[in-house]
Amino acid sequence: MRKLDGYEAELIKGLIHEGESVIEIDGRKYHLTLIEEPETTVQEDVDTDPELKQKLLQAKKDILDGKVYSTDEVLEMIDQGEI
Repeated sequence: MRKLDGYEAELIKGLIHEGESVIEIDGRKYHLTLIEEPETTVQEDVDTDPELKQKLLQAKKDILDGKVYSTDEVLEMIDQGEI
């Protein structure tokens, strides 16, 4: 993979923005496609989602209080209808 900067990046962004996904260079056609959407950071998610923030704070408190469970223990609790 090659990272594009400056003029090259702006040129490609312009093509994509215009909806052109196929380009031709030296008689060969290339298809441009987005591989990955930009993702928000965990901090951004926490800042915008009070419920997520509360869950993470509760998880941290539970860990500090020694309230931790193995996967097998959680599966057993699910089987018994406890959670």
